[in-house]
Amino acid sequence: MFSLCWIESREANLTGLLNNSFFGGVERTILSSFPLMYNDVALHYIALWTFVFGAALVWAVMHLRRNARIRQTARDCEMFRMRVRNILQYSREFLFGFDLRGGRFDYLSPACLSLTGYTAEELKALEPQELLQHLHPEDREKIDRLIAQLRQRNKEREWLGLVEYRFLHRDGQYRFFSDHLHVVYDESGRAVYLSGSVRDVTQIARMEDSMRILEKKFQDGQKMAGLGLLASGIAHDFNNLMTVVLGNAELALLECGGSDGGVLDEIKKTSLRAAELANQMLVYTGKASLVVSSINLSSVVKEMGSLLDVSISKKVSIQYCLDENVPLIRGDISQIRQVAMNLITNASEAIGDRSGVIAISIHEVELKAGELERTFPQGGLPSGRYIRLEVSDTGDGMNEETLQRIFDPMFTTKITGRGLGLASVLNVVQRHNGAIEVRSQIGHGTVFRIYFPVEAQDGDLRAEELQAEGGEVWRGYGTALVADDEEAIRNITAALLERFGFRVITASDGFETVDLYTENAGDITLLLMDLNMPRLNGIEAALRIRHINPKMPVLFMSGYPREQVMERFGQHAHTDFIQKPFQSGELMAGVRSVMETRR
Repeated sequence: MFSLCWIESREANLTGLLNNSFFGGVERTILSSFPLMYNDVALHYIALWTFVFGAALVWAVMHLRRNARIRQTARDCEMFRMRVRNILQYSREFLFGFDLRGGRFDYLSPACLSLTGYTAEELKALEPQELLQHLHPEDREKIDRLIAQLRQRNKEREWLGLVEYRFLHRDGQYRFFSDHLHVVYDESGRAVYLSGSVRDVTQIARMEDSMRILEKKFQDGQKMAGLGLLASGIAHDFNNLMTVVLGNAELALLECGGSDGGVLDEIKKTSLRAAELANQMLVYTGKASLVVSSINLSSVVKEMGSLLDVSISKKVSIQYCLDENVPLIRGDISQIRQVAMNLITNASEAIGDRSGVIAISIHEVELKAGELERTFPQGGLPSGRYIRLEVSDTGDGMNEETLQRIFDPMFTTKITGRGLGLASVLNVVQRHNGAIEVRSQIGHGTVFRIYFPVEAQDGDLRAEELQAEGGEVWRGYGTALVADDEEAIRNITAALLERFGFRVITASDGFETVDLYTENAGDITLLLMDLNMPRLNGIEAALRIRHINPKMPVLFMSGYPREQVMERFGQHAHTDFIQKPFQSGELMAGVRSVMETRR
């Protein structure tokens, strides 16, 4: 009974709750689906609470899943943030964002410290003008033009580009930077935001500079190789011409009985100096080696000054301050003459048509290691005794840019010319283990100081002190076969050999030389052969004749240097070389050396 009353009261309360709550509609829906259960109270409450429990369970599952997704998203965000932070922390490039309206950085990645030497806070505190002051002076104009260009853009909403510049690091050194920039514009076309990434390309820039230097050296080497071929050909032909001039002068002097103290001696002297200039071209281009001897620099410079005094402007005077007792230097006298000639000529051209003075002085100096800072070639000189040749002028002088290029073979400040004068001077000074010091100032003239090391006193005999053994004049014998494609050279050489006691026959090419030797093998005692001849050159003709008679004396003559000829015959007995143009005494010494047994 009590149970029935309690059930009826709960039923009445529940009925009212269902009628006045959200569950009423649900209860009616469920009961309408189960009409047979409507009067069954127990089943009615079981179904109702089962639904409520299921809905709560579904809500709990959905809530847990949503919370799990939120937590996973938070973990992913934190992981992503840590990855980005690590990337920016250890990146060799730094990212930045710059608010153009406020003129301040609003973001700088940590790598800015390693690239610039400044922290993010220090860079953010700098004004835009202060940032521009950290740029290299040569790059500021370029950056100013870029800023003006970007501010004038009014069509595109964005701009992407690359800019390179040099930035002053905190350590005082400029670093090469490469920026990838992104500029954002507002609706009116005004630039409002700048972002990008900065990369340090200093090593790449230095490698590019090194590559440019190597490329320039390679191009200079190619030019010098071309000049070497040109100089070698010119020297060869020039020496052939001077052989005829010098030979005829020698014959005329022999007819006169020796030196006449007049025109013939002057022709001989001038021919020898012309031959020295031709040899200087070969030495400069590396086609010939030095012929060293002991040299009094004061005597050489005074001699060249006297010769050039008639060729320079009459308004220019040369003043000398030469130490006549200066110690000797060791070198090639023809090249030392060339140095003096070039320096005096350049000084005269620097003064021009105005009145001026060329001052030349020579003194012995004692240098300490590192005393000379700016020399050509760079590196200075070791400590020791040196002879200093100083040539100064009262010309216009040179600026720093010109000073750095005066020894470039292809650089010249003249309207005509190729600038080989000072390049040749530097080449000679380097070969003599010396150095050049140049000082110049616009409006105050130029001073060249050349340092040559003093000759070591090793007791060597001078060339002029060597005397021929015996007092008798050597005489030749038999028939000499002279081979040369130049008729004038054949004639003058034959005339000189006939004076030495030879009977002479001549040939104009290699094949004719071999044929004449074959016909007169029993009479020929000497072959005097030019190197370059048509059809068969001198070396090939000599090899064929040596196949017949291995001991046949052969004296090569050529306008080319000795090294190019004797590299194949240096170890052969009865073989020597004489360079054109030659004097009668040199010809006799060469002939005697190949006809007599060598020591």
